[in-house]
Formats: sequence, C-alpha cells, structure tokens
Amino acid sequence: MSDHAGSLNAQRLQDALTVNRMTVLTTPQMSDAYIREQIPKYKWFVHVNFGNGIAAASTSWPDEPPNSRHAGIGKFEFIVRRNLPDLQGKRVLDIGCNCGLIAIHTLRSGAAEVVGVDSERTWPHWREQAEFVKRALEWRCRTTYNVSYEEADLRDLPTTNLGTFDVVLALNCLYYLEEPQIEAVMKHVSTISPVFLVQCNTRDHALGRRTSPAFMADAMRRNGFSRVSVDAPWDHPKRGFWPNRYMRPVVVGEV
Repeated sequence: MSDHAGSLNAQRLQDALTVNRMTVLTTPQMSDAYIREQIPKYKWFVHVNFGNGIAAASTSWPDEPPNSRHAGIGKFEFIVRRNLPDLQGKRVLDIGCNCGLIAIHTLRSGAAEVVGVDSERTWPHWREQAEFVKRALEWRCRTTYNVSYEEADLRDLPTTNLGTFDVVLALNCLYYLEEPQIEAVMKHVSTISPVFLVQCNTRDHALGRRTSPAFMADAMRRNGFSRVSVDAPWDHPKRGFWPNRYMRPVVVGEV
C-alpha cells in the first residue's frame, strides 16, 4: 500500500470516528421522561406500549382498544403469525412499516433481520418516528434490534434494490395503490422472496374491490405465485349473538 493510500484510509477512519462521536454526543439520553416528552410530537397510527406504564395511544383509531385484533401487535398475533413460516433466522421485508412496531415484533418472533419501508408522502416523519420507537424499546428491553428503515414509495418498490428476503409483509397498505401498480409490486416481490403475505380490508371501503382477498389472491396467481391461500376467519361479535367476518383477512402467496 502506498503512503498516500495509507494516509487516505487513516483519514477516512478518523472521519468515521468523528461522526460516531458526534452521533453519541447529540443523541439524547433515553429515559422515561424523554419517551413521554417525545410521544406528543408524532401522530400514532397504532397503539405502542413503551413499558413502565408509558404508551402512545393511536391518534388514527382513538376508539380502538390497545389489544385490538384489527391493528398493531394484536392483528399480528391473531392472524399474521399463524400464516407465516418459521421466522427463526429469516430476513424479512415489511412494506408500509409506519412506526416500525411490527418490524420489531417480527424480530422478537425470531427473524434475524427486518428492513422496513415507508414513505414521507403517506406518513410524514415516519422514519424519525420509527427510529425513536426502536431506540426506546431497545433501551427498555436492554437489547438491540436488527432493523433498518428505507424511504421508498410503494409505487417505486419494483425499482428499489433492497436485496432478497425470506418473507415479505404488506399489512393493510398494498390496496392504496392502483390495480396495475399492485400487480407490478406483486410481480417484483415474486422475484425477491418465496413468500408474500398481504393483509386486506373487508370493511366497507372507498377503494372498492382491490381491498378484498379475492382480488389480491387472483392478482398473486397472475404475477408469479403458484400457491395462494386465504385466511378469512370469523370474528367474535361486539354485541349480540351472530358473529361477523374478521375484517383484516390475509392472503399468502408462495412462489
């Protein structure tokens, strides 16, 4: 190695150490007081429990109970987990990850790495919020979570190079795209992962048929997934006797 190359590498190392030192100095000390201070700075799509009696209540669904089976960790445990392969050691892509709660829960469920993707266009400051949630839960649980976040519009996913994955999740987000865009995303996912789980929405929805499991299942079959299954269970009634269909069914495509 030449003297010039050696000095250049040494300078790069020094620059990296300086950046890391500045990051440490400018990162606020995590504490219960700091978490409480940060919560009001963000909108919260789902309920997030930070432990020790501290929680961020959903501002999007204020009447939804924290343990609802239709949102957040509740829906993961009720219907998503049972439709996934064993996550132990897997690399997972979480499309439309929002504040990163499901990404972290996926790691807690055994995944080795999760990449979360969302867009400033649909949820301003989402990445800053997700990084805050990650740091707060790492501090609370005295651990580290191998999750990274990437800014990418769902429409641009087919041209975004994130590598390959063992599982891709799209929970209650894919149907916000137009039908040709949905099919383009599905075709791309079939080339980077053997498993694609999409959560739908059978509530009376303004977006029409593309929120339904029937549409998503047909689109998967046309775009690279040879085996497709639908899990649309019954839900317990809120009042009265007759149950209703669970409003967040999932469709799973396997290549």
